[in-house]
Amino acid sequence: MPALMPLDDLRIIDLTQHTAGPFGTRILADYGADVIKIEPPGGDPARRLPPFPNDEPGLERSALFQLLNTSKRSVVLDLRTAAAREHLLQLAATADAVVESFAPGTLARLGLGYDVLRAVNPRVVLTSISNFGQDGPYRDYAATDITLYGMGGAMFGSGDVDHEPVKTSGRMVSYHGGYVGALATAVALHAARQRGEGKHVDVSIFEAATHSIDMRLSRLMGYQHNGRVASRPGRAAAVASGTFPCADGYFMLTGGGVYFTSTLHMIGRTDLLEHPDWATVEARSQPERIAEFEPILLEWTLAHTKAEIRRACQEHGVLGGPINSVADLLADESFVARGFFQQLEHPATGTLTIPGYHFRLHRDDGAMPPRRRAPLLGEHTAEVLATLPEPAAAPQRVVAGGANGAARNGVPALPLDGLRILDFTVVWAGPYATMQLADWGAEVIRVESLQHMAASTRGQLARPPQAAVVAAGNAGGGYPDDSGGVRPWNRFAAFNHHARNKRSMTVDLTRPEGQQVLERLVAQADGVIENNLPPNIERVGITWERLAAINPRIVLVRMPGFGLDGPYRTYRTMGHHMESLAGHPAIRSYPDLSLEYIPIGVPSDAASGIGSALAFMTGLRYRERTGRGIQVELATAENFVPFMAEFLLDYTLNGRLYEQMGNDHWWLAPHNVYRCQGDDRWVTIAVRDERDWLALCDALHRDEWREDPRFATMPTRYANRHALDALIEQWTATRDAHWLMQRLQLAGVPCGIVMNEADVYENRHLEARGFYQWVTHPEAGTQRQVGRAWRASSVPPPAARHAPRLGEDNAYVYRELLGFSEAEYRHFEEAGHIGMDYDPSIA
Repeated sequence: MPALMPLDDLRIIDLTQHTAGPFGTRILADYGADVIKIEPPGGDPARRLPPFPNDEPGLERSALFQLLNTSKRSVVLDLRTAAAREHLLQLAATADAVVESFAPGTLARLGLGYDVLRAVNPRVVLTSISNFGQDGPYRDYAATDITLYGMGGAMFGSGDVDHEPVKTSGRMVSYHGGYVGALATAVALHAARQRGEGKHVDVSIFEAATHSIDMRLSRLMGYQHNGRVASRPGRAAAVASGTFPCADGYFMLTGGGVYFTSTLHMIGRTDLLEHPDWATVEARSQPERIAEFEPILLEWTLAHTKAEIRRACQEHGVLGGPINSVADLLADESFVARGFFQQLEHPATGTLTIPGYHFRLHRDDGAMPPRRRAPLLGEHTAEVLATLPEPAAAPQRVVAGGANGAARNGVPALPLDGLRILDFTVVWAGPYATMQLADWGAEVIRVESLQHMAASTRGQLARPPQAAVVAAGNAGGGYPDDSGGVRPWNRFAAFNHHARNKRSMTVDLTRPEGQQVLERLVAQADGVIENNLPPNIERVGITWERLAAINPRIVLVRMPGFGLDGPYRTYRTMGHHMESLAGHPAIRSYPDLSLEYIPIGVPSDAASGIGSALAFMTGLRYRERTGRGIQVELATAENFVPFMAEFLLDYTLNGRLYEQMGNDHWWLAPHNVYRCQGDDRWVTIAVRDERDWLALCDALHRDEWREDPRFATMPTRYANRHALDALIEQWTATRDAHWLMQRLQLAGVPCGIVMNEADVYENRHLEARGFYQWVTHPEAGTQRQVGRAWRASSVPPPAARHAPRLGEDNAYVYRELLGFSEAEYRHFEEAGHIGMDYDPSIA
């Protein structure tokens, strides 16, 4: 008998098309769900998307479709007919969830809305994934990936201060929305199992991007703190930080701040620590140090190859990554050693090389199974329809309630109420994972230490000099009113956004009595999530063997950068360095500039946060079905690679290597960002087809463009896209960005403002959908924060608790939860385990 996969008792009816929705349902299928893909007679439009082997199109030859639909079954139904709609309702009666990505309102117009589905199956979850959500002023706006990133993502701050904003490559915003859809479905399914009642889940890709940890959350809070809109950084924004030429290419480094001493050891210049300009944190925080240090660093980088610098970074603990191409990624020693890439055979495309699983299940009952190829169009129609139940009267609706579903004080319980998770996460990706779980009701307890401060979590430094405080604010984060206050670690912008709804306790795990506290914590927890360098966290006893011995039902999610094993096990990076090794920055960088101008961004951190929360939900499902806990490993680099699917597939199939695309699409034109009236104001415009093109010409009153042979077809427009972009910008440069968006959207053309943080907070669509919540922090004041990443029916609106001050919940954890006496509590205080201030030795 094959080993159990956590979701293999679930049936998902997949009504999604194109890319965003199928990305999410593929992940559910890969972990065992029976995903039945409903296609129209002509098939999902994604079947016509490149790349194709040898650039030869065909209904069954799209490599992208193959990747987005692994392990699914295909059924053809024409939902315009009554018979097909009846078949769909019969399927829904047997399903756990239905996932759809039609234009809002389409299912209801077909007579298949949530009320109808719920009538035939009260437990069914309906997940709707759309560009802007199921309601609101922008509900019917047209969009592509560049539209959504410009409006919702961190595009305004992405790129160089003296050049235009740039997008992430490919379809990353759409894929992220699909990933959020998969997580939202998993959370709703958990609630349905506990309470016997489904939910209608509303996933807005625009809101998922606005909610993203990819610079957006910290910048939104930073704007609230100091009122400054942070634009794009310069080529080098901090000492020893940026992209630098080396002997055989370019290398991205973050070698300043707390890493500066390690950087000096790496390049053999520890003598600088004797110089007053470099001897103290305050001295090297001065802006002029950036340019002064660059020639010192370049002397070393130009003498070393990318591989040599990467090994040196790993040896010295300096954050950095080589600027790789997709070809470099496929040959990378870590990905090869861990066997990440898989071979998939398909009758129409032959052998495809595809990215592996997003996360690995460390099961006692077997290794991860091979994935099944994507289905041929309608391949499973007969077998699925043959098993449909006879139409029956709608069952009586189940009333929510019981021990796990009862309302508390008249307020409906949140889906994850009753779960307790120990949070050992740092920086952005890990905290973003636990943020999702805390937002939906889990009790998340941050386990922290007074003797150690993780960099880039509660700030770069515990007690930053004023120059560093101001610099952090200028970069889009920082502290309220540019003041660190008495306890700066409780006032840091990014932390206070992603840590809301969590608790904080302190303990020194390096001492035996701290380990005793850890054992009591683990015994009462459902899960542990961590994203530290593997050897570091293992030294304080966080291993699967140790935790499972204490609590055999524990779900442990580990988020190493490159894996728990392999040659990069001890290689420390942040998201943007890992992305550089994976090939992303080289693709998204400016076409006409040196790679030194590569934009900084971390869509990988957002992807890893969502993915790790889903990994926990998948592990929880495994525990529910087996009674046993499990270790789930999400290597953040491996989790991110599927977001670059098109580039990998085109290279392996056709040898085509994309680099420095900037805002270019593979074939659409126009498709760019255009300057508008005002300082640093921009809109994105994308033309998807000839209808869009004619509508754009009409809206701009440019009939002559219709007759220009350079712009007659999409291929000729693409060949002449730079000339066309210049003509469009001549028109947009003297017009207001909001006016432009409204004018083109009325014509049905995808157009959106490149929103800065002030725009986001003033946005009428987000306001209408109740996207924000007010949160008051005892040491940082009152701010507007984003709400949850998605909405669900019959779930109370957010009532967020502020991000915890360091050690704020010690009394609750030690006394109430762990049962220590008052005398024991006082002993832990005296011994330095319990407190609310970092040790004075921590800068």
